[in-house]
Amino acid sequence: MAASLSPTALLGGGSERAASEEDARIIVIGEAPEAGAPTAAEPKLTLRAPRQLFLRPRMPGETRRPSLDVEVSARLEDLDTAENLEDYYCLEEVWDWDDDTESVYEPDCDPYEEGSEIETFFFGSHRFSLPGTYRVWLRLQRSGETVIAGNVVVRIRN
Repeated sequence: MAASLSPTALLGGGSERAASEEDARIIVIGEAPEAGAPTAAEPKLTLRAPRQLFLRPRMPGETRRPSLDVEVSARLEDLDTAENLEDYYCLEEVWDWDDDTESVYEPDCDPYEEGSEIETFFFGSHRFSLPGTYRVWLRLQRSGETVIAGNVVVRIRN
């Protein structure tokens, strides 16, 4: 189920950084060029998340299962190679957390004008309560059509 969240709602309130920047895993998603085809540089979406997180065990007498806030950041890079910058202006963020939940952020922007500021950094936070390996996707969309997407793997262990 999709929900509309404000940027502060995506922060998850009070989550702590579980790993340093050095421990972050970077995955770049893109299509491989065909053999012999000239390679044209295109914008890339790079996602970062902690490599591995540990969920503390449930303590005796606890009625709730412990949970863990996971922070994922994304950066839109190489925009200077885009044929049409307007395609990357005011994009809707759709975060798929791979646990049957999505977070959606729909910005309210003025119409595009030459020189308009384009958002290049995106941030999402989600609370997981079960250990496992999750492939977290970020789709940046315009009018329901995906402009660019990327993913990162998050491992949560007991």
